[in-house]
Amino acid sequence: MERENFLKNFVLFFIYLILLRTFYLQILRYPYYYQLSMKNCIRTIETGIPRGIIYDRNGRILAKDIPSINLVFVPYDLKNVAKEIEILSNILNLDKSYLERKLTAKYLNPFDRVVLKRNLTSKEISLVEENSYNLPGIFVQEGIKRLYPFGKKTVHLLGYLGEISKSQLEKLKERGYKIGDVIGQDGIEKQYDEFLRGIPGGIQVEVDALGHQRKVFGKKEGQPGNEIILTIDATIQEIAAEELGDKKGCVAIMDPRNGEILALVSNPSFDPDNLLYYLEGRRGSENPFLNRVIKGQYPPGSIFKIITEIAALETGTIREYDRIECTGLIEVGDRIFHCWKEGGHGWVDINLALPFSCNIFFGTVGIKLGVSQIIDYAKKFELGKKTGIDLPGEANGYIPSPKEADPLNLSIGQGPITTTPIQLLSLIATIANGGNIWQPFIVKKIITPKGDILKEFIPNVKKTVYIDPDALDILRKGLRNVVVFGTGTRAQIQGLEIAGKTGTAQRAASELDLPTHGAFVCYAPFDNPKIAVVVFLDYGSSPQAAEIAGKILKKIFLPEKVEEENETETEIFEE
Repeated sequence: MERENFLKNFVLFFIYLILLRTFYLQILRYPYYYQLSMKNCIRTIETGIPRGIIYDRNGRILAKDIPSINLVFVPYDLKNVAKEIEILSNILNLDKSYLERKLTAKYLNPFDRVVLKRNLTSKEISLVEENSYNLPGIFVQEGIKRLYPFGKKTVHLLGYLGEISKSQLEKLKERGYKIGDVIGQDGIEKQYDEFLRGIPGGIQVEVDALGHQRKVFGKKEGQPGNEIILTIDATIQEIAAEELGDKKGCVAIMDPRNGEILALVSNPSFDPDNLLYYLEGRRGSENPFLNRVIKGQYPPGSIFKIITEIAALETGTIREYDRIECTGLIEVGDRIFHCWKEGGHGWVDINLALPFSCNIFFGTVGIKLGVSQIIDYAKKFELGKKTGIDLPGEANGYIPSPKEADPLNLSIGQGPITTTPIQLLSLIATIANGGNIWQPFIVKKIITPKGDILKEFIPNVKKTVYIDPDALDILRKGLRNVVVFGTGTRAQIQGLEIAGKTGTAQRAASELDLPTHGAFVCYAPFDNPKIAVVVFLDYGSSPQAAEIAGKILKKIFLPEKVEEENETETEIFEE
């Protein structure tokens, strides 16, 4: 009997315990679990993260969001992957290996929608709808597309968007980024991604316990990110892109008074609306994603003679009217060192040697100076060092140690030395303004969606280099003469005084007859510099680079003259 009572009481105890637990969960904790269940059954399917608009300095739109239609799929609902791959590759011209990789991947949540192709055309939408019966789990869905009105002309400056990679996610997940997010992959879009990205919107749906969609409740509007105003002038950007044309190289333009970048163009370029074509490597070895302005590392060639001249004049190695004879070559030990002009330049002083870019003069001066002093002056002007421009991936370039270089080659910018075009732009801007090394920058302001200024960027002088006034005056005079009668005459513009320096760097020994890099740096107007320009051609001559720079400056400073010339040409053609 006692045994039966014990069992009876034991069972009753557990029944009471279960009832108490049920009371606690169903009555006392009801509000909490109700909210939890609602969150589980009502889900927002994101249709994209809206981004802020990017403007140029004059309010012209460089990047904005527009509606688009994407092709998405639910991994759990796929029935016959092989068949669906075949259909999609035929109707949308998608690569089969890409489709197989996406459709057969293991996803954390097999009920989440995964984007397969963005920005479907109306024709593609129709084809998908026509084949929908044979494509279970695959359908079209509204989304957001990033529009770049200037296309290829601004792509290296603005960058592009792409789905977050695993390595990126590991670094960014603590900031709220997740699988499937579209983020900036280069340029301003990447550098300021956190400011540009907004709060995602989407479709609110009811799902069952397994995650299947049962009912659509409505749409949740996304909130755009902050707007960004750049230092870039879209008109100057267009001019630079048009004058560079299809030549492989780059152009960058800066205000030497404050470091504001007014234009930045790199070729070859790519179409931000057709990234897959380039990402799959169909453009061979052209490397269209390389921003040559900040990532290209080249020998500076004769532009480096600016450094050699300042070092020589300031140290007293030469004086303004000291002359050296150029016969076209000199022998140093068992080496024969050539000037670019076969017959030589005769007797020249610094006032002629710089405009004529005489290798023998500067090579001789370089031997007197010594490698260490040349390197010290190069570092003083921060060559071989990142400028700090607000774009991702800037390269350092390379200034050799005294043991790695010889004075003959180094004095004319050849040998193991490399610089980036943005460093050469900074150098000529520093000469133009008298010694201030400004940090180049592209973003002026970041503005909230309500119109408040979130952040304003103020010009920053990284360093002020003292340049002896007499040496600076001699150098500037020589730079002006480069354009007046020297190697840069193709940059001449009637009505505008320009000072500049050409630079030619050989890709290999000249006797192999291989192509050269051609470059030109300049500033204008000569007496009141407002614009500094670098033109760098991967394959070309320095006179070609000078001509491009001249045309750019003419369109910036004398647009009415260009218009008049165009009208005259049209009239002649019509006659």
